[in-house]
Amino acid sequence: MVQQYLFCYRLPWSAPIQGPAVNTPSDIIAHRGYSARYRENSLPAWLAAIKAGADMIEVDVRRTRDGVFVCAHDPDLRLAADARLIMETDHEEIDRIQVHGEPVAPKLFSAIHALPDNIPLLLDIKDERPESLEALLEICLANEDRFVFGLHSLESLKLVRRRSSVRILGLLNGEPKEDDAFFALGGTILRLWESMADADRIRRLREARHPIWMTTGGWGTGRDVGDFEPARLRAHVVAGISGFLVNDPVLARKALHA
Repeated sequence: MVQQYLFCYRLPWSAPIQGPAVNTPSDIIAHRGYSARYRENSLPAWLAAIKAGADMIEVDVRRTRDGVFVCAHDPDLRLAADARLIMETDHEEIDRIQVHGEPVAPKLFSAIHALPDNIPLLLDIKDERPESLEALLEICLANEDRFVFGLHSLESLKLVRRRSSVRILGLLNGEPKEDDAFFALGGTILRLWESMADADRIRRLREARHPIWMTTGGWGTGRDVGDFEPARLRAHVVAGISGFLVNDPVLARKALHA
């Protein structure tokens, strides 16, 4: 049963930050589920990530024309070779489309209720229109400890923080000039792109006792987003990164234990 797979490590907000440490446990966040082996943002990918021991599942969230939240990274339905934009399409039309036997963009409601309550969810919120953020808060407020809101702008952070104490991951553009403002406005954890996580920046953030996560791979690394090199992953732990968004939670766990 899925319920037997519990967290292997403490999440970074569950204990005081003690500054840089060589052996600090780091959390494995399954980027779009176990997307290295299963179709991203699908129930099989989420369940496989839990079975693999991921500490958290990341899902991309968009909103349909008629106001239903669905899980999809791209703004359109390109996974099904369909150019229609999700925000311009009603959910009933999207529900009829499947890719490899799974919904092209499953409803967020389905993900929340299909996964065990003890599995935290990182919502990478792609639709940050104020009305969408308000509607998403209404869904999550009853169990906000389960969620982390991944936000891409300081304006969105301000809106969410006025309404909720939900944990907020800063998915900002990567510029260091926004680091201090993010935490001053109530952000919880800052995500750095691997290519922008230089040693001085990490050290400065850790000295300020700020939790840092990293999205591995992506531009500037020569790897797809979520892919990693084991030796680099271990080096980032030594530097003070406390969480990694990865496509393969099994390989990531092995790398951290090597």
